[in-house]
Amino acid sequence: MKRLRSGLLALLVSLGFALVVATPAQAVKLGPRPNWGACGTSSSETKMVYDFGDIEFKCGNASWGYRHIKARHYTEFQGLARAGGLNWSDLVHWAIYYNVHDPDHIFVEQGDGCRDRLLYLHDSNGRLIWQQRFKLIYSANDGRVVTVYPTSSICS
Repeated sequence: MKRLRSGLLALLVSLGFALVVATPAQAVKLGPRPNWGACGTSSSETKMVYDFGDIEFKCGNASWGYRHIKARHYTEFQGLARAGGLNWSDLVHWAIYYNVHDPDHIFVEQGDGCRDRLLYLHDSNGRLIWQQRFKLIYSANDGRVVTVYPTSSICS
């Protein structure tokens, strides 16, 4: 595990820019996402892309999951990710990850769940490039990701 952490740290230092999750105790620099399951054209809607624990990211369709996010929010994510030398899917991964593991707000009503989290992008000199809130909408009944997207509003 230590070797993996040191390798990841070396990669992040070499990027020059990094997505940072600010917490009162520390800022965490994020790099490329872990490997995801692929969603091919014939892949089932229920094929797992990534298991975040209580919340699962699946291939989905035009209304939910990976296929929905790529079709509806790719441009938004790519624009934000590019500023940090990341790929759109890297940013999607970390937006979901921190909404699952360290959300700012959680709101659940009649089986629909909403979580939001503010993430920050700093350059290698520590200057803030952007701060952006990301909202995760999920099914509280079965834990599947419906969508995630950048927003200015909190869950309520």
